[in-house]
Amino acid sequence: MGTIIRYKECLKNHAASLGGNATDGCGEFMPCGQQGTIEALICSACNCHRNFHRKEIQSEAHHHQHQVVKHIFAHSSISLSDQSYDHDHNDNKDYCEKGGVRMKKRFRTKFTQEQKAKMLDFAEKAGWKIQKLDESMVNKFCQDLGIKRRVLKVWMHNNKNTFAAKNKKNLSTTT
Repeated sequence: MGTIIRYKECLKNHAASLGGNATDGCGEFMPCGQQGTIEALICSACNCHRNFHRKEIQSEAHHHQHQVVKHIFAHSSISLSDQSYDHDHNDNKDYCEKGGVRMKKRFRTKFTQEQKAKMLDFAEKAGWKIQKLDESMVNKFCQDLGIKRRVLKVWMHNNKNTFAAKNKKNLSTTT
């Protein structure tokens, strides 16, 4: 019994740096060169490395078992699609599907109104720049607030435009 390895569609995400998902549409890996050469690892259709293509391993025994399972489920009240639905949609909310891979969800920091007010006051006094401040002062502020320095930095970055724009608007209406 032999094992057959095929490389199918290209899964390279060309928009990953932009936070999106865009594949090139290449349907199957086609090597550029002869088997055993470096060129054989590059797809002639999309110019991507073979590792970006979905790997399909098929053995004669696996193929036979798959056909038997399909035949059994075809004659029962449970279908294969029902089973995969139950498996993919379980109640575990700590995981999410991304590109067919189960990944642990990113922890999202939730701030109290008091924390937000203190961070806003701190950020305005600092001119929305954390780098030029005294390191010990920033660390003490973060420790008092119960957050990490990086969390404060990210919050300042995420909210700078929103709050700075409100302040400019308020200044222009008072003058």
